[in-house]
Amino acid sequence: MDNSPPHKITIVAPTCFYYQAPLFRALTSDDRLDLTVVFCTEEGISGTDINTAYGTNGSWGSTDELLCGYKSKFLKNHARRGSYLKSLVGLFNLGIWDELKRDRPDAVAIMSWMNPTWWLTILACIRFRIPILLMTDANMEAESLSSNWKTWAKRITLSRLLFRMASGFLCAGTSNKELYTHYGVPEEKLHPFAYSWGYGPLIEKSKSLIRKKTELRAEYGLPQDAVIALYCGRFSEEKGSLELLKAFKDVSNPRKALVLVGDGGLRGRMQNFADANGIGSIYFMGFQNREEILKFYALADLLVLPSLKETWGMVVNEGLCFSLPVVVSDQVGSGADLVRHGENGQVFLAGDVAGLSESISNLIDRPDEVRRKMGEKSWNLINDWSNRNIALVLVEYFQSDGPRINSEPFRFLVKLFQTVPEFIAHAMGVLIVGALWLGGLTFLLLRPGLRRLRRVSKRLE
Repeated sequence: MDNSPPHKITIVAPTCFYYQAPLFRALTSDDRLDLTVVFCTEEGISGTDINTAYGTNGSWGSTDELLCGYKSKFLKNHARRGSYLKSLVGLFNLGIWDELKRDRPDAVAIMSWMNPTWWLTILACIRFRIPILLMTDANMEAESLSSNWKTWAKRITLSRLLFRMASGFLCAGTSNKELYTHYGVPEEKLHPFAYSWGYGPLIEKSKSLIRKKTELRAEYGLPQDAVIALYCGRFSEEKGSLELLKAFKDVSNPRKALVLVGDGGLRGRMQNFADANGIGSIYFMGFQNREEILKFYALADLLVLPSLKETWGMVVNEGLCFSLPVVVSDQVGSGADLVRHGENGQVFLAGDVAGLSESISNLIDRPDEVRRKMGEKSWNLINDWSNRNIALVLVEYFQSDGPRINSEPFRFLVKLFQTVPEFIAHAMGVLIVGALWLGGLTFLLLRPGLRRLRRVSKRLE
């Protein structure tokens, strides 16, 4: 019998996302792991992120739903008007240094590299010789959208620095793994994981809700005989919201209907477009809480996620739980694992309005029985995806020879940082991160002007 103590792991998370709480509970349920989740803001609990992203008030769930079943802590965010939604300057949690110094976990998992808190966490891990794990949902598809200078910057900061020092990478899926491989991460450091979890209860709930499809359509005033395409999310440019309406306008099937659940900055333009083109089969349902959203999955016939840029796309996982065929752009990270073109959905080129329209038409025009079989394929895919012991991935990581800090890129500087007196190392860490924060702020202030200069130079060419 193994009487060794559990492996201590700290996950530093931006906020409490509703789709990650089940993941934290699943890890906690394994006695071989001692998990603590450190949150950088309370936005996911208070719902202020909903107001920022959607322009409306709402909540992701009760505090008990989001925080129960695992150990968690909240750190003070010292960034003025800070938010995890603000890259480069939105998170500045100085307390992470003392937190890691006091707790000394066996490994620390970080969820990004785009804010000062992550940089300070990395420096603290180097100082206290704590192995670093990367746990993000960034995908390879987005790299094709990066400008030359961004690609160059990533080659330096990621490939030559951060990725070399990381002990392991918890891959959210195929496209996330391809990103790491693209930047030179060796196979032995890549561990199959997930960015969200806990779809069993949702699958069970879907069974009862789907049986109420007729009632739910009546409840929301939606046509019973329509083939309903569902979109859930922010109304924004990166989500391809206007492209979706333009594509839907060209769908000729008279049974078509598009239900839009969400809100955001493009709401007015989208409504004006629908009115100007006389598209009466578009239904704006506003932002809905978690319980209400499930009803829309149940009353729909297919799900559409036309994003121009999307790391993963959690709504795809949820749509599959409700046996929905899906249409996704090639920029949606989950598409590589959860969408089989022609089997349970359609994949089109991001930004291609004609391709999106054709993909939606392809599913709407099919007989109900064909869509039902495609939905069964979706259901099987999410079941297979969820049928894993996710905690075992971390257990095996700790049992391997992997958990260590790799100081190879700057061995001398790393050694020096680890051996100088504590107060000097702490001061150095804060100064380095403070300088990076100021650099990020300067960049954000100058970026609008740089974009204008780029546009002017292109016109002059």
